[in-house]
Amino acid sequence: MTQKRILIIQHIDIETPGIILNFMKEKGISFDCIKIENDNTNLLDYDGLIIMGGPMSVNDKAQYSFIDQEIALVKHYLKLHKPILGICLGSQIIASALNSSIYRNSKQELGWHKISLSQTNNTIFENLENNFLAFHWHGDIFNLPDNSIKLASSKISNIQAFVFQKNCYGLLFHLEVTKEIVEDIVEIFESDLVSESIDKSNILSDLEEKIEIINDNGKIIFSRWLDLI
Repeated sequence: MTQKRILIIQHIDIETPGIILNFMKEKGISFDCIKIENDNTNLLDYDGLIIMGGPMSVNDKAQYSFIDQEIALVKHYLKLHKPILGICLGSQIIASALNSSIYRNSKQELGWHKISLSQTNNTIFENLENNFLAFHWHGDIFNLPDNSIKLASSKISNIQAFVFQKNCYGLLFHLEVTKEIVEDIVEIFESDLVSESIDKSNILSDLEEKIEIINDNGKIIFSRWLDLI
């Protein structure tokens, strides 16, 4: 049997696939993790696509030419009906590829917020406990793409997760992060917290416990997505 291969697109050094890599190794799935603007290899022949987060906006196409490249890449994988997973910025890129509008929310959603589930039957969220904790760091949100199903929301963002054609998922929130990733995000993007009058100690308190909680749900969700490959 040929080993399955996944393309992972990473935008900045600190926003890595985190715990997702552990589950890929357990399932014997290989991967290439690249920054698309630095890579000239063939990106079209993988068995699945993951797009990670980043501080840029999908609407900053003039500044970040790779955004249009990634949108085109999503459309390619959609045509082939190959599994796609977008996290944070990645979910916004998928939504844009599906002709949804991306726009600034009334406030940035930063830190630890609960996720409320809606229709989850026959999805990677099926039978998860509702109102689970997740990590957030975004200012942009999007409308539900046409022909997609809304899976989750939060008090600040109406669309926190959606699915398109059963194997293309957009997650605005993070369950993949490690303690180190959260610490790096807080340190590098502390100005975001200042702008929203959030004390960073609120983000970093009981950090190991919170990471364990979100990773437990992440293991279920990401493992189920990987089983679609």
